[in-house]
Amino acid sequence: MNKILKNILIALVSVSFLISCEKDLNLIPTDQITEGSYFTKEQDFKLFANQFYEYLPDFVSLFYRDRISDIVANWNQDAVSDGSYNPSVDSWLWNNSYAQIRNVNYLIEKVDAAAEGLKQNVLLYKAEAQFFRAYIYYNLYKDMGGVPIIDIALNVDDEEYLMKARDSREDVVTFILNDLDQAISVLPYHNEIVGNDIGRVSKEVALSLKSRVALFEGTWQKFRGKSADTYLQQAIDASKAVITKGNFELFDRRDVLNDENYKHLFLLDAAVSNAAGLTKADNNEYIFVKKFDINIRPARTISVHNLPSPTRKFADLFLCTDGLPIDKSPLFQGREMILSEYENRDPRMTNVLVKPFTKFWGNFPPELIRNWDDPQAGGTPFTVNFGNETCTGYLRQKGLVEIEGPFAPDAPIIRLAEVYLMYAEAVYEKNGAISDDDLDLSLNHLRERVGMPKLTNAFATANNLDMRTEIRRERTIELFMEGHRFDDLRRWYTASEEMPQSLTGVKYTGTQYETDLPWSEITFNLDGEGNIIKQSNVDRKFEEKHYLFPLPTHQLKINENLTQNPGWE
Repeated sequence: MNKILKNILIALVSVSFLISCEKDLNLIPTDQITEGSYFTKEQDFKLFANQFYEYLPDFVSLFYRDRISDIVANWNQDAVSDGSYNPSVDSWLWNNSYAQIRNVNYLIEKVDAAAEGLKQNVLLYKAEAQFFRAYIYYNLYKDMGGVPIIDIALNVDDEEYLMKARDSREDVVTFILNDLDQAISVLPYHNEIVGNDIGRVSKEVALSLKSRVALFEGTWQKFRGKSADTYLQQAIDASKAVITKGNFELFDRRDVLNDENYKHLFLLDAAVSNAAGLTKADNNEYIFVKKFDINIRPARTISVHNLPSPTRKFADLFLCTDGLPIDKSPLFQGREMILSEYENRDPRMTNVLVKPFTKFWGNFPPELIRNWDDPQAGGTPFTVNFGNETCTGYLRQKGLVEIEGPFAPDAPIIRLAEVYLMYAEAVYEKNGAISDDDLDLSLNHLRERVGMPKLTNAFATANNLDMRTEIRRERTIELFMEGHRFDDLRRWYTASEEMPQSLTGVKYTGTQYETDLPWSEITFNLDGEGNIIKQSNVDRKFEEKHYLFPLPTHQLKINENLTQNPGWE
């Protein structure tokens, strides 16, 4: 994988824009890459394919998708989150996606044109290109709906394609799934990839993305009253294939990391990043990642100060240790004291959020850096400082690097936990029910990892729990900050209900916050129940048109065959 990273820059600046030689030259310049000299050996195709791995998002990019949802509050207004945005002239998503698609198509054409003996050796890189084309189109269509399908390496004189109208949503999804099926038929399984190729796209990666796409479209269609069973069955089959193959397992080192096991999953580095000395090599949960390396490409990180804060809605999702929601469990300790709501809760609550008055660490300044020779040294207690630590009373710690840089935890694009959740949801949505055996095959592995009770049909019935709600609860908690919530609300067709709600924080009235310094001297905007309001529902909206983003107006201007999404005309 390090070789992939080293070659990305070379591929981007040298290969993507191949330099043509004059026709009458007999010698190939030694300081240039030319069309005549390139794509003549297997390594050339591999080098070109390396650039596609640069397209993957990092942890900061993934978090943005949660920032624009209902479970995170920003310090300042976010136009997407509150529905106040308007069509823009240009779109990074549109421009970057089609630039990437051209490069992907270029490689596919070169594989198809390769000499027969060479072609058999480079079909793998065509499969990788087809996977990335599917990945790019998925990200494009889930935000914009039907978009033009371009399956050639577009040039300036390809007017038919340059002026192409939008293909239907259904055609785009079919195109994506066909690409993935072709890639799956060629790609190796994870355990067949060795050496420096570890980290490249595997069969399980493509199967997982297929499940994600099929679940997205299946639920999108189902909750809009359309046929969805075919998509949902594809999601079931693809996710089950990954699960039953057995090449991945949840990261569970509670034997040495105790109750902080889940927290440290997202902090694993090549360097020591926990008291047990575990590194990225000890993690076999990540199916596909954006790879980072401290010498080649360190990871980005962000300061804890003025970090977008989790909302009360998200904090309330964590079950009590008896497996019941806080409004049903006798174990819930209420909110009178600051620490009360953290007691007797799913252990992930204090792995994802910082428990007040306990220490947290960061990668700077020096006093916040974790010293694993003396793990409790340094750090600072979370004092619920509404000035710069939190704007809701909650502080996230998932994914916050604790060691001194440079640092290189990998960004999880797909992990086994998501595959379990996709399987459980697809089974339930297709059948209207899910058996205990299927729950044990999927979702219950996540609960077992943190010592929570299993979810069973008998338990749900006895406690009047809605199975769909519990599956969605598990997904929202487990995948927090990994870029899924905003898309989930749109495909479930619940965004118009959830997004306009006030973004609230901790309860102030009748609690320790109201009586104790320094909080008692702060004037907060409160709702009728005495909860802190970061943004009122008066200032938030989500209309039918917001289920899709508008196409960039510049594209509509230069291509009169394109039409705008409904409501944005």
